[in-house]
Amino acid sequence: MSVSNHKKTSNGHAPKAIKASKRRAAFYDLDGTLVDLNLVHAAVFTLANVGEWSGRVSYLLGFAARIPRLYIAERRDRRLLNTVLFEAFKGVSRDRLSSLGEEYCERILVGHLFPRAVELIEANREAGIEPVLVTGSPDFIVAPLARHLGIAEFAANRFVFSRGRATGRLAEPVMAGDEKAVWCSDYARKHNIDLADCWGYADSHYDTAFLGALGHPVAVNPDRRLRAAARSRQWPVIHFEKAADSERRDDFDNDQNQQTTSTMISNDRREARMRDLRRNSKN
Repeated sequence: MSVSNHKKTSNGHAPKAIKASKRRAAFYDLDGTLVDLNLVHAAVFTLANVGEWSGRVSYLLGFAARIPRLYIAERRDRRLLNTVLFEAFKGVSRDRLSSLGEEYCERILVGHLFPRAVELIEANREAGIEPVLVTGSPDFIVAPLARHLGIAEFAANRFVFSRGRATGRLAEPVMAGDEKAVWCSDYARKHNIDLADCWGYADSHYDTAFLGALGHPVAVNPDRRLRAAARSRQWPVIHFEKAADSERRDDFDNDQNQQTTSTMISNDRREARMRDLRRNSKN
């Protein structure tokens, strides 16, 4: 199926299909674009559940030691951020990473999908626009999410393994910055797709080159620098609200806090009444 015209729409959706035509694709970033979580959250979850308590503490301490480097990398170079972040996984078995990826996807990630992002994927799919994930998240987390969303193709960061354990190094290409644009170009060439007819969705200024390589770039929940780039290049900008399930969890936490506070107040009032009764009985 093909889109009726190539004009950008204000809501970031591809126009509805009207007739059969050549293949088209929509390339989606993940963190901040489809879900309201980031890569650091996934890393902390994985390292906090990687093994026995002694092993977890060791991995988390190693991660904590990298925080200053992560902060610098986040401000300067997304590739460096990925490299430093994944060093913390050195020694974790391939099987354990796969298991934790499934668990993280099922318990956490799916509940943090932006509802409108899922609607967007389905609307584009109905218009004949094939979904493809292009993300710096690790493949052991992206693979189960792609299955959940019914997405057959994705590009994600991959570990180099030795004897079944992660070396802490990433296989090339590292999915960050310009490499995402290069990957999309290679993918389009192999699948006989014209990038001018493709859509791209991302939230970070580090993805400017990735979006710029596509005919229909859309800034989703953009950071300040991407918003400025989108404005100057007249790219559509769309905003997704927080995932419904995560809001319910937040509401539950707030209710729990309110219940705890109410209980404390009730206990204080009860104790005050008891003190008054004891005081009156003495009088």
